[in-house]
Amino acid sequence: MSPKTLLLLPMLSVVVLLSACAGPLPKADPSQAWIGLKEEAPNDLMAERVDGKRVDDGRYFEVSPGDHRLDVTLFEDEPGDDNQQDCQGRVEYKHFKAGEHYTLEESSLGTTVRASLKDGHGKEIAATQDFNCMPG
Repeated sequence: MSPKTLLLLPMLSVVVLLSACAGPLPKADPSQAWIGLKEEAPNDLMAERVDGKRVDDGRYFEVSPGDHRLDVTLFEDEPGDDNQQDCQGRVEYKHFKAGEHYTLEESSLGTTVRASLKDGHGKEIAATQDFNCMPG
């Protein structure tokens, strides 16, 4: 192999790895409740745990009907600042329904960061308290 090819192989493997993470979301299981995540740019909101157990894919939650606690991490970028804050938040909701689609939506106002759980009609049904943020 040429030296040029040897240099391209590691770069190609990184591109393949990153594209797998950004692949399409799986189809929602109709026997489960689906919770999508929505953040304000340039922040990233990631699913972390359901009822204390780690989730397999940080882009969404899928839970059985009923009562659940959802833990999320918000990676908050400050405009014009290279520092990032890692913020932990939690929302609890007792009435998840099979086949329903919910959205956990992050919002910031000044130094206050929160997330609202909205049903399929966009109605807020639960919310986090303030996130606990630490410099990243």
